Amino acid sequence: MRYIYKDDGVVKYIKSEHYNATFNRINGEFLRWGKTYDDDPDLCYFGPELLDIEISSGQCSGNCPFCYKSNESSLPNKYMGFDRFKQLFDTLPPTVNQIAFGITDLDSNPDFWRIMEYSKENGVIPNYTCNGKMVDEHVAEKTAELCGAVAVSYYDKNTCHDAVNHFVKAGVTQVNIHFMLAEETINNAHELIDDISTDERLKGLYGLIFLQYKPHGRGISNFTPIMDLNNFNKMLKYAESKQVSYGFDSCTTPIYLKTIENTAEYQQKLIYVEPCESGLFSYYCNADGEFFPCSFMEGEGEWKTGISSDGVNDFVSEIWYHPRIVAWRDKLINSSKSCNCEQSRVCRSCPHYDAITVCKIDKIQLEVI
Repeated sequence: MRYIYKDDGVVKYIKSEHYNATFNRINGEFLRWGKTYDDDPDLCYFGPELLDIEISSGQCSGNCPFCYKSNESSLPNKYMGFDRFKQLFDTLPPTVNQIAFGITDLDSNPDFWRIMEYSKENGVIPNYTCNGKMVDEHVAEKTAELCGAVAVSYYDKNTCHDAVNHFVKAGVTQVNIHFMLAEETINNAHELIDDISTDERLKGLYGLIFLQYKPHGRGISNFTPIMDLNNFNKMLKYAESKQVSYGFDSCTTPIYLKTIENTAEYQQKLIYVEPCESGLFSYYCNADGEFFPCSFMEGEGEWKTGISSDGVNDFVSEIWYHPRIVAWRDKLINSSKSCNCEQSRVCRSCPHYDAITVCKIDKIQLEVI
């Protein structure tokens, strides 16, 4: 399948018969369509749009009880150096618009800023998620200079809020808070929503992003995925009542669709929903340069080991169309098509973590709020 690629320095264009996209590097606006504007393609046939690259792991002073990577301060530090990153980056296809960098403590990778500079200089917008520690004026200013967006993981209230304040004051226009959503944390979500409404440090926050808990890593014995969709729905309504902008990771799409399916706002809200895109539009790479469908599949099932990028010359044929990811892709695309649900045409559910798709397990009776 052939495509036409154009880049005027601000907007990238990819045109083909079944996949088309534009990406604006300045404001982040991204549009994707298929054969017509009404078609949604199943995947980007020419490579990922987004890469999630872990550039450090292991040692982390955050010690979050829910860390899905099981990072902690007692572990040795592992990081992807600049040369390793550059070798990988230089094989990437022009479909890649953004890279979401994952880092533990901000000093865990001595090449952190150099990696982001190289990415931006070569037309790919860098973003990153941090634990909020070590964020000062210098870090915030460098982030504003280089990044499209930054996220602060919520595990300690003041650490998070102070980091957000630094980023906003430095001029970062898209500062998000990442909140791990589980049955055990949903009440804390209400408290955070109140903080966003009242705490001056959070003035200018772009959005609150809920990350659906998956049973992976250190949190397995202490946390459970969302099971009560009525409490989930009440939390969303509470955020809306406080005029707090919120979003989700794509893992949350099935239960979110279930909560809005019979509402007057369904068609409007559906526009903003992206079902699981792992291996379809996005790809995860760990600090060792191994690829997995997403970061939560690392070490799971048939993904005990990833697809090595060592010695790769053609990313698309060797990594994007590797037989293992093609098999995953087929399962994901068909994951919800047999569901007896009105949303099955726009939904993809996780082929591995059944527990996070509660709408498949139980018959849901949502209360009218």
